[in-house]
Amino acid sequence: MRKLVREILVETEFLFGLSAKDRLYPKVMRVLEKHRRGEVKIVVSSASPIEAALVLLSHSIDAETIVKILKLMEAKLARYRVNTYAPITLEAMWKALELKKKYHDKLTLFDSIHVSLAATLNIPLLTSDKIMQNIMKTENISSLEYSTIA
Repeated sequence: MRKLVREILVETEFLFGLSAKDRLYPKVMRVLEKHRRGEVKIVVSSASPIEAALVLLSHSIDAETIVKILKLMEAKLARYRVNTYAPITLEAMWKALELKKKYHDKLTLFDSIHVSLAATLNIPLLTSDKIMQNIMKTENISSLEYSTIA
């Protein structure tokens, strides 16, 4: 009998953590190794690639460079066989907007979407963001810290 693999939802910081220059890089790499060994299954929030591109654009990085960065992210994920994305459904979006309204001064729209996906899919969200963790605790939505998994 095959053991059940725990799914974990990852967000934009995980994608940026794929870079060796990022503060989360060592932890992200440990999570990727756990995924490759079948100990966890990484599910990427579909909002994350959009958010990553917008963050890079907001730092005045040109489109050609952003394309290269996104392709590097995709290649690294593929090396570890990460290929599952959580779709943004209408339900996930309206729930995200409810969270955004409730926590307007604390959550960005993208944070709200990540949290909503975790709630909708009943998958814990892996994040180092303390504000998101606190809101998820208040809302009874499961989250994970890198220290508990990596």
